Amino acid sequence: MEILQTGSMFTWKLQTTLDTRNITRYALQKESGVPMNTVRAMYDGQTTRVDFSVLDRVLEALCTMTGEELQLSDVLEWRR
Repeated sequence: MEILQTGSMFTWKLQTTLDTRNITRYALQKESGVPMNTVRAMYDGQTTRVDFSVLDRVLEALCTMTGEELQLSDVLEWRR
């Protein structure tokens, strides 16, 4: 599966993380309370700015939903 990029430095991995765990964007939105437009943009790799509190809510929701200790690198990756 192709990893979507926001530019030359950051790569969104939310799509892969959700898809491999059979979690829908709707389920993540409900659990996290993050607006659907924001979840959708992160999933599609179209978000160019994100608030730390949003990332925190997404990661907390994913940890709750999966029972795994997921990290920021499961959602967002930095590359040179």
